[in-house]
Amino acid sequence: MFQIFNLNVDNFYRKENSSKFILMGILFLALGVLAFLYKGLGVKIVSWTLAIALLFLAYLNLKNINELKRYAPKNEIAPFIRIQFLLFIGAFLLFLFPNKIQGLISSVFGLYFLFSQFTKILKGRNNPYYRFSIWNLLGLILGFTLIFSPFFLSNFIASILSLLIILLGANLLSIGNKIK
Repeated sequence: MFQIFNLNVDNFYRKENSSKFILMGILFLALGVLAFLYKGLGVKIVSWTLAIALLFLAYLNLKNINELKRYAPKNEIAPFIRIQFLLFIGAFLLFLFPNKIQGLISSVFGLYFLFSQFTKILKGRNNPYYRFSIWNLLGLILGFTLIFSPFFLSNFIASILSLLIILLGANLLSIGNKIK
């Protein structure tokens, strides 16, 4: 019998799990509504989730480093150690300064969009078959929006994730009520 967090996964839809489904549904609904109403909380949740993902990548990288230490020379291990250091710093910064790092990420994406659109325009200048399309214009607008309003992307992602959490909570609540 395999269990995760005291939730019986073998017979997922058993009657004794109904109260757990209902409780998880209510918690997800509350978290989703709070994150949707207070965008700052949603941005923090997104940042902390990214930080947890970076910590998981650091854990996997650490396992790789420990495996390489058995047979690889130090000069082959050094890039993995640098990556490990960067992963820990990224996770640490995302935990401490979620709003500033999200703004920085949005600005970097905005610069990337602008750079890619301007290079397409410059390369297509001499090409008679190249046309400046609505997609190029949307890319430019998105780039400028991300640079001048850095929390646009963060708030957008937080809103989508909040809605997904609300839908997940409603689904868990309905499953719990159906089982009961």
